[in-house]
Amino acid sequence: MRRLDTAPVCSAPPAARRGSRVRILDITKFYSAASGGVRTYLDSKIRAFQERGIDHALIIPGERDEQTVEGGTRVYRLAGPVITFSPHYRLLVSARAIERVLRIEQPDVIEVGSPFLVPWLVARAMRRAPVPTVGFYHSDLVRTFAEPLVPERAMAGLRLITRNAARSWVRTVYRRFDLTIAGSASVAADLRSLGVTNVRCVPLGVDLNVFAPDAREPPRLREALGIDDHRPIALYVGRFCAEKRLDVVVEAVTRLPDAERPHLLFVGGGPGKAWLEAMAAQLDHVSILPFVLDRLELATMYRNADFYIAAGPGETFGLAIAEAMACGLPVVAVNRGAAPDRVAGCPASELYRHGDAASCARAIQRIARKLSPEIRSAAARHSARVHSWDRTFDALIDLYEEVAGRGVRA
Repeated sequence: MRRLDTAPVCSAPPAARRGSRVRILDITKFYSAASGGVRTYLDSKIRAFQERGIDHALIIPGERDEQTVEGGTRVYRLAGPVITFSPHYRLLVSARAIERVLRIEQPDVIEVGSPFLVPWLVARAMRRAPVPTVGFYHSDLVRTFAEPLVPERAMAGLRLITRNAARSWVRTVYRRFDLTIAGSASVAADLRSLGVTNVRCVPLGVDLNVFAPDAREPPRLREALGIDDHRPIALYVGRFCAEKRLDVVVEAVTRLPDAERPHLLFVGGGPGKAWLEAMAAQLDHVSILPFVLDRLELATMYRNADFYIAAGPGETFGLAIAEAMACGLPVVAVNRGAAPDRVAGCPASELYRHGDAASCARAIQRIARKLSPEIRSAAARHSARVHSWDRTFDALIDLYEEVAGRGVRA
């Protein structure tokens, strides 16, 4: 590891050093030890690009300026302050530091993975030497940030103002890119409805070597938590926060007779943890476990459950859905965001209406009646067919080459 200001400026551009057909630079603030989909995407990209000989660099925030090489990717951590309300993340704040990395890397395409300050920093850093830019729409700003900000119906006017402001921001930011990438068809449609016309859909994949069924997996999670054999385990993995609408799931389960209630297992962390713990103290058949970073351990947890609950209406990737299905889990999912696209055409799934606890309860009942080895096999086959990282990165590389070939649009 070395400080960025002591790293030598390359005497030749990266293409000359490695012979790659296209040079890609990723930049995002959504990368930390506690990150979810964005970190999974970037870590998988690092491995895939190394295998394909694609020249790749990554800019993320850090405690100090430093450069490392991780799996063939040159990683630049630029010093930035901690975000007070989300302490696992830091901000990128220096256009000058970004410009310094651009001079070193000389990328053919820049992929911007943050919708707030980062696009403006990149634009400022490119004033002297513009580079084609791709915006990856990682977060549904309307459903994930704006709508939960004002949840009360009594404040409908303020809620409308907040939603419209978020929609305007998305339109302003993503129309500036030469190309915008969405992780699902529904998200791509949302962007086009906002006037972001140059959108391509590239669903993200999963590591099918890690996330796969294993009939030899012992039921140790059920034993460790003391869950009765007759009670199915309904698993959720992710952040505990208002925008994930876990309240709908909890209410749905309380509507079911005890004999039909699954054991709710929440795995993760976040600002909603205290609320979940309070609910767990009042209800039977609820467990909360901490965030799991190790992917092999996470795959084991999926295989130990009976079905997965995808509750977040603002999911742009639905990576946890794909991981769960790859391990053989049927899915109960909200009918918003990426979830419907992830489960489309698969019999091992049930959708419920956004915000409707009664609908969610009925979906849980329907999936519980389907539970069988055959339905688990159907989930795994569906994921193996459509949730491959190879499909994702082959499509991305084609798009990068297309964007690099036509140059800077705006």
